[in-house]
Amino acid sequence: ANYYGELSFIDQGGGRILQKIEESGKAENTIVIFTSDHGDLLGDHGLYLKGPTPYEGLLRLGFIVQGPGIHKNKVVDAPISTLDLAASFYDWAGITSPTDIQSASTRDLIEGDNDSRDVAYSEWNQQPSRTGVELNLRTVRTKTAKLTLEMISGAGEMYDLADDPDEMVNRF
Repeated sequence: ANYYGELSFIDQGGGRILQKIEESGKAENTIVIFTSDHGDLLGDHGLYLKGPTPYEGLLRLGFIVQGPGIHKNKVVDAPISTLDLAASFYDWAGITSPTDIQSASTRDLIEGDNDSRDVAYSEWNQQPSRTGVELNLRTVRTKTAKLTLEMISGAGEMYDLADDPDEMVNRF
């Protein structure tokens, strides 16, 4: 109940922000992106909240975009990352992004007919002071598969998301 209350609160706040942008007369020149830095597991794999477990419940987020050049009700099925926001902001602003940026613009995916992208990346570095265990996780996700490697131990998880969307059979 608390989680649904939090969602309702955020939804209402987002609605107020969009209303104020509209009232200001700047809606035709403003791009709004609504997303999050992580999901919560909410019982996936018997886990709650968030943690160093890059399952879909944690990584697969809502990513809603509104603004000029953005088609309403378009769904992009390509994997993207919140890391890609920086390059996207540069692109929409018409500014060349730094060459060393670890980000790829999502503008062509969102505005155009191209919904092709190979991968999205995720990292989780956990210091031992947090849980007593140091972890350095690297995850790469395609439309149909996901691989996570723990860089210290060499352990990993790999899932065929097309056949195993609940990530129950570790093929690593």
